[in-house]
Amino acid sequence: MAQLLVTGGAGFIGSNFVHYAHQHTDHHITVLDKLTYAGNQESLAGLPEDRVSFVHGDVADAELVDKLVASADAVLHYAAETHNDNSLDDPEPFLHTNLVGTFTLLEAVRKYG
Repeated sequence: MAQLLVTGGAGFIGSNFVHYAHQHTDHHITVLDKLTYAGNQESLAGLPEDRVSFVHGDVADAELVDKLVASADAVLHYAAETHNDNSLDDPEPFLHTNLVGTFTLLEAVRKYG
């Protein structure tokens, strides 16, 4: 059974993928989500805990991401700040998640192949 890591898996697109993967594969799925305005753990309700695990955390947390990627066979990256109009008032969360978070994830994937 393959191990999938889904970042942003409690958001709209990510949670729909998690439900799809659960229904159509026998993979174990680990969801990493920071649960900001776009994420809701209730979107994962009803999924079996023996196949889907949830980790509340930040995709830019290198230590956490490194640990999760080390045990994953595949990574699907949906974590992002998405309401671009909010970036006009405060661009920092967009830089942190979309750039630093993606870079952090890529470095972990590169490390573990």
